[in-house]
Amino acid sequence: MVALWLLAGGAVGALNGLILWWTVGCLRPDVPGSAVAWVLAGAMLRWTIVAALLIGALQHGIVPGLLAFAGLWLARWGMVYWLGFGRALPGVLRFRG
Repeated sequence: MVALWLLAGGAVGALNGLILWWTVGCLRPDVPGSAVAWVLAGAMLRWTIVAALLIGALQHGIVPGLLAFAGLWLARWGMVYWLGFGRALPGVLRFRG
């Protein structure tokens, strides 16, 4: 049961990152009004999914809530790494000895 909440948090965190990636991909600089709508719709969808997970986990206790949060946090950093944080800041991540 412990691993279930960690995996659920990881799955929701990965979905959260993919929704954010998709939302940014839908933005167009020539249509600024729709950009606000895409950002707000994506944010509401992401917050609703995360809130549902955390509420469900916290109804089972503090440990499942913390595990779900840890899964969200780990998945978020995994998605940042996978989607190109290293390519965005190559000089920062490279060791200079």
